Amino acid sequence: MRSIGSSTSSARPAAGTGSRTPLWGTVIGMAVLVVIFVVALLQAANANSLLGWVLAGIALGWLMLAVWVVLMVRKAARFGRSQVEEVQRRAGRAPAAAQGGPAGSMRDEKLSHSFQIVLVQSRVLKQELAGLPADGVDREAIDRALDTIDITAGNGMSMLREEPLSGTVVD
Repeated sequence: MRSIGSSTSSARPAAGTGSRTPLWGTVIGMAVLVVIFVVALLQAANANSLLGWVLAGIALGWLMLAVWVVLMVRKAARFGRSQVEEVQRRAGRAPAAAQGGPAGSMRDEKLSHSFQIVLVQSRVLKQELAGLPADGVDREAIDRALDTIDITAGNGMSMLREEPLSGTVVD
């Protein structure tokens, strides 16, 4: 037998590793608008026509509108994030980035509840087996299996709480 080590590795992803697709879409869209504006501006300067300058002005207007929308969306996202952190602070919780996100905490609560159910059912099974006659039953194997269930469920709950693991490994 050997003891289980106390190395605690976190299974949560690093904060900020979400999808970057919206960011790249915004960058590409802005680059296209800049290229359209520059091409319209060069065409208007070369042709020296009123229609070319009007088209360049329209392209500039769309570019300015896109910049304004991006800035407002970023401002709204910052405001929303600060509101969520404020509500979490008032509720006595850590910010979502420290918890691994709302989905991670919900998963942890569900796993913790499942481990608690396993421990309770193991206890009930031990109580029921204690009242049965022992003839023909390999009581040692049953007890070892129940101990393994208890240790596994306890270690699962410890991992969710980021505590060191306990128990022994039988080779």
